[in-house]
Amino acid sequence: MGRVHFMGAIVHPEARRLLVPAGIGVVVAMVLLVFVGATTFSDPHLATLLGYLCVWVPLLAAIGVAGASIGRAGPAGAGGPGPGGRLAADSRGGIRSILRLFFRPIDLIWGLAIGLLARTLASLIEIWGYGSIGTAGATFGETVYDLWWLFGALLAPVLLAPLVEELFFRGLVLRAVYGQVAASRVRNAGENHDTPDSAPVVPGVSQIYRHNALASSGGWAASIAIGVSGLTFALMHLVTIDPASTDAIVVVGVSTLLFGLAAASVSLATGRIGGAVIAHITFNGLVIVPAVLSL
Repeated sequence: MGRVHFMGAIVHPEARRLLVPAGIGVVVAMVLLVFVGATTFSDPHLATLLGYLCVWVPLLAAIGVAGASIGRAGPAGAGGPGPGGRLAADSRGGIRSILRLFFRPIDLIWGLAIGLLARTLASLIEIWGYGSIGTAGATFGETVYDLWWLFGALLAPVLLAPLVEELFFRGLVLRAVYGQVAASRVRNAGENHDTPDSAPVVPGVSQIYRHNALASSGGWAASIAIGVSGLTFALMHLVTIDPASTDAIVVVGVSTLLFGLAAASVSLATGRIGGAVIAHITFNGLVIVPAVLSL
């Protein structure tokens, strides 16, 4: 089995080791969200805390399990040839390397641009769906400026949630799906891409076909990975919305889907998730910060 490229790094077909914990993590998070959303809490602070933790804990646990799994991958896990070699080599640099959690100054520009554009589109969708801007924005009850307020009004929605969600959806999910789809297409084409001039695994497959299949596998893998990352991101934001609120489902669903697709695209284009994190902070901050300043 050969290797394919993802975000500037070679990804071995053992990327499936990332896919299973990613799938379990997002399902568990959605189930817990539904459960917490259907539960009545006498303490609003507890409700806010649990609302975030029921998402963050499964997603971070999935990232940790994926990192540990890759670290144990195969007898060639020290980074040499063989199953899990390249991903295991990434694991030596820690989970940061596995998830491509890197930042360059240009990511600030990418992130601000995408965040502003996505928030503008979301506002237009709100006007179309609700008849005004801000119906889906943040609201606060009686204001008490304490640590709970700092957490619930600023830290959690503007900083912590974007970081955790981008690590999962644009770090783990995007990479897992891309690696699995590309590896499957390469395998189906009978490819071996360990060296540029290696012979086809399946007799009769020409060198021209081999290189065309590699290019095709990358394009299909990128499209599918972006779509899956964006869809799962949108679904997680929809599970707590009342099914009878059709307008809210459409507005939130389309807005989060568009943002998810844009964030995944910039992650693939730059080979890092730094721009996606900045975009997410911008996207959320443009709703939360004005609401806080208006108190």
